[in-house]
Amino acid sequence: MSLWIWQNPSRYAIHLPLVRMSASRLSGVDWPLLQALIGPAGFLPDFLTPHPAVPRPDIADELDAVRATAHDVVRQDLRNAAGAGGLHPRLRAADTDPAGLLTEITATLHDYWRLILEPHWPTLRAALEADILYRAKRLADKGAQGLFNDIDRIMSWGNGELRIDEPGLQAEVDVSGRGLTFTPSLFCNRAVTLIDTSQPPRLWYPARGRGTVWGTRTAPSEQALADLLGRSRSQILQTLNQPLNTAELARRLSLSPGAVSQHLGVLSRAGLLDRSRHGHAVLYSRTTLGERLMSQMT
Repeated sequence: MSLWIWQNPSRYAIHLPLVRMSASRLSGVDWPLLQALIGPAGFLPDFLTPHPAVPRPDIADELDAVRATAHDVVRQDLRNAAGAGGLHPRLRAADTDPAGLLTEITATLHDYWRLILEPHWPTLRAALEADILYRAKRLADKGAQGLFNDIDRIMSWGNGELRIDEPGLQAEVDVSGRGLTFTPSLFCNRAVTLIDTSQPPRLWYPARGRGTVWGTRTAPSEQALADLLGRSRSQILQTLNQPLNTAELARRLSLSPGAVSQHLGVLSRAGLLDRSRHGHAVLYSRTTLGERLMSQMT
């Protein structure tokens, strides 16, 4: 999905720092092939986002799944994404040499991952894991309606149905017995799903913290907050508009992990932060008191 930010950077302005940092590296990627994969309406072929076999698949597993896609599925997915205009010339090998085309696509996707996304993966992964933790807490506290109504303004839940109001798209999908996989994304501006509704139901939604993943935004009342808490602690509190671990906070704020750990302890004892374990990571987030303090300062 990050391919979208290169096709229309102004629409994904929050990711312009990534564009600036990585533009020179695109010379090492078969960019025309990646561009060809994005249909005229911005659709991506479904087979590029295989259903995850495990909760945290790695890039090698994902590319293996893409490479193993049935050839008739590849042809159909490419045509679904292309629309009435037909296949891009770079993709016409789907009819004559689908195995070769899949090899070319997966090799190019691996190059793109290695050069563009992998250098930033620890930060991106931390943001995604923080979103998952937030959604889990939201579901526990507010139930399904509170969860879905908070994800995206075009989504709503009621009477056992999840409704997505997207102009121009009309479809009804019965997920009974099939489940529905929700996946946070840092690179979509709204909820998106697969083109082929016969596939296992899956929905991507905009992850929290997308706007700050490339840096910390300075709050209008930064000096007042620093006067109250001290500059480092105020920066930590401001940065925690999404749950983060100690290492990621240290990286974002250019502080030592030891110093960050001490500040987190003080803020936690003051009732401004909560800590929770997510897998092997301990994530910190603002408490209700911490949120109230931030709202007063801004």
